[in-house]
Amino acid sequence: MPRSSSALNNLPVKKFPITTPQWLRACASLFAALMLIRSMTHECLDLVPQHIQRFVLSILLGFFKRSFPNSIQRFILSFFHRVIKRLLYDQFMTLQIEEYNGMFRNEIYKACELYLQNKTSPNTRVLRVAQSRRDITSFYHFVDKQEFEDMYEGIELRWKFKIEIVFQKYTKRSFELIFDVRHREKVKESYLPYVLERFEAIKNETKFVKLHTLKEDKYQIGWDAINFEHYATFDTLAMEPEMKKMILEDLDRFVEGKEFFQRVGRAWKRGYLLYGPPGTGKSSLIAAMANYLKFDVYDLQLSHLKSDMQLRQVLVATNNKSILVVEDIDCSSELKDRNYQPSKAKKKSEKQDSDDDQAPVLSLSGLLNFVDGLWSSCGEERIFVFTTNHKSKLDHALLRPGRMDMHIHMSYCTYEGFKTLARNYLEIHEDHPAAFGEIESLLQNAEVAPAEVAEELRRSKDAGVALQGLITMLKQKQKELNEEKKDEDKDK
Repeated sequence: MPRSSSALNNLPVKKFPITTPQWLRACASLFAALMLIRSMTHECLDLVPQHIQRFVLSILLGFFKRSFPNSIQRFILSFFHRVIKRLLYDQFMTLQIEEYNGMFRNEIYKACELYLQNKTSPNTRVLRVAQSRRDITSFYHFVDKQEFEDMYEGIELRWKFKIEIVFQKYTKRSFELIFDVRHREKVKESYLPYVLERFEAIKNETKFVKLHTLKEDKYQIGWDAINFEHYATFDTLAMEPEMKKMILEDLDRFVEGKEFFQRVGRAWKRGYLLYGPPGTGKSSLIAAMANYLKFDVYDLQLSHLKSDMQLRQVLVATNNKSILVVEDIDCSSELKDRNYQPSKAKKKSEKQDSDDDQAPVLSLSGLLNFVDGLWSSCGEERIFVFTTNHKSKLDHALLRPGRMDMHIHMSYCTYEGFKTLARNYLEIHEDHPAAFGEIESLLQNAEVAPAEVAEELRRSKDAGVALQGLITMLKQKQKELNEEKKDEDKDK
């Protein structure tokens, strides 16, 4: 039986939520109100510190998240998220400073890395601290999303360090500089040059020579560095004074020769070949050069490189004012000559050793171009140093001027070298004339490396005992040398 109209009126009415058109009208009204508020309070926002603005923004966004759970409301929430963020942040500009600019390391990134050491934000809760033996102060290693605060001529600046993994392969590091857009010109024309100037000043104040070594992961190859703690100087080298003077004058001409290299149209670089028997001080000479010039040292091991492309990559990743060292060049890698044509047996062996016989290899041509080609000009004030025990084993194309400009023969210990070692190890200056005279005579006929002489001198703190031990060793060396000559004469 049909119900009466009065009964229908007495039924409870179910309340439905606000419809979408009503939400949209409400949103439009709120948006208009926010725009009005923005126009009225834009100047007031300039007086409010940025961290307070960010705090208010986080509260508002948290309120919206708790109030609107539905999908449509979430869409509206995201819309207002952008609106509110625009209201609070549209006056800010962000400069992104990435670690690499193409193949080259960004100089501004390096400056920021050192400049921001003491600019950590008060909100920072995680810091990686490190200090080596020769460092006076500790250094901070930045973590992902670490923030820094700075003030420059009344301008509030905020830095942020970011680490990203690109395509699950490469690590991309960058700094973000956030500031009021009204100060854009001043930041670009004054603040960034100021950061570069402070970088140079801090670097010179805390300058330590660095030793760089190759690092390699699954996808990329680069450099790692530690403080170079080799104490060799030209005063401590067991070399002839004339040789020391010649090398020092050559180094001075090189570092002062920028205008000369530009005028003659050559890359600002210099090549040295150090050759001679083991223990004659080749590595010590490199250390003395680095300490004299305050140049970083890059220890390049060719056996760690698989192709000419990797060789170019590590070259452009080195800094200016550096010494790139390839020790024992004659045996560090099997370089393929430009005219290399292996035999059939060799081809078969190479194919068995490699899964892909077309894989790129490190070639002599690539090394020559690396030392004195187009790629060698990617940088300034670079010194290339090759060392070898057997100069005759090297390709003549590598030895010509322009690649190896100066050939330095590191010979056996001479009397002048011995006097330097005696001064270093025993702190004596010909205080034992009889022993010194006998040692001078023995050194003329004995082939002994400076390292062997140094080892004998450090066996005792007593100068007389140490010198007598050296005399005994030199006599034994002379005896062995005479026996070898007799054997050679018999063979002939």
